[in-house]
Amino acid sequence: MDRAFSKRALGFGVVAALLFGTHSVVVRFLTSDLHGLQIAVLRLWIASAILFLILKVQGQAAFPIRFDRYKLLAIAGFVLNYAVFHVGLEQTSATNAMVLENTAPFFVLLLLAGVGIERVRLIDVVATALVMAGVYLTVRHDFDPGATGSSGDLLMIFAGFTWAIFIIGSSRSVQNTEAPAERLRLLFQVLFCSAIVLTPGFFLYPFEPTTGDLFWLVFLAVFPTAFGYFLWYEAMAGVSTVTSALLFVLSVVFTFINAAIFLGEALTTEMILGGSLVIVAVILPSLFSAGSQTSKGDEE
Repeated sequence: MDRAFSKRALGFGVVAALLFGTHSVVVRFLTSDLHGLQIAVLRLWIASAILFLILKVQGQAAFPIRFDRYKLLAIAGFVLNYAVFHVGLEQTSATNAMVLENTAPFFVLLLLAGVGIERVRLIDVVATALVMAGVYLTVRHDFDPGATGSSGDLLMIFAGFTWAIFIIGSSRSVQNTEAPAERLRLLFQVLFCSAIVLTPGFFLYPFEPTTGDLFWLVFLAVFPTAFGYFLWYEAMAGVSTVTSALLFVLSVVFTFINAAIFLGEALTTEMILGGSLVIVAVILPSLFSAGSQTSKGDEE
């Protein structure tokens, strides 16, 4: 994997994190009128429709869906995460959700080391520790575990675990692709299958959205879901599984940058320090990989 491709992949990941930065806040807003499962199902169907149309315009086939263990792992992790995250967000704060779901890199490390799917380096462990410390510092002023009941926070920790499963399955699936069109098709199939599995939950609750709710549902489906995940898949093609997980955590930094720019919220010293730690953690594994590749090239 050449350095230019890795840099481009990191760029895709940063833009994806920028889009993901709207995720928790929008979902939290929507849960005031809609049930979490309804939000999950609708955003997935809308996003799937958008990706399907893009594939058709490009002359690419969306079907048939061929399953392998990593694609099934990605779908299972995604379905469980979306169900748990959207339900859990009704029982905890957006800040708590942001911190606890972003334990995913820790679970990625545990699963990779335990199952032996991918070699875990010392720098990956250091980067994961830095990113978790950075997330905590960034949101410490609002982080209050258990304040709204422990069930929501526990669900968010489980969401972090299921997100780690999705990341590992997706990363391994993406690494078996060669072109953006293949990754677009892969993402469509993951979202489409997940939407089918989650759809029965939509009908368990009354559906009475406002005009504002519909606008934000479409926004959520188009930007953080369809475009955000596609850019993240493009990033996965050029970085390790651990770095893929770390890139997602960048969304925390962008959440607070957006709040400062658009809502006039103050940026504290702790938030700046925490955000800096997250950025350093994301870059570190790629820097060491690039350095290792350079040394090998010199030896040759």
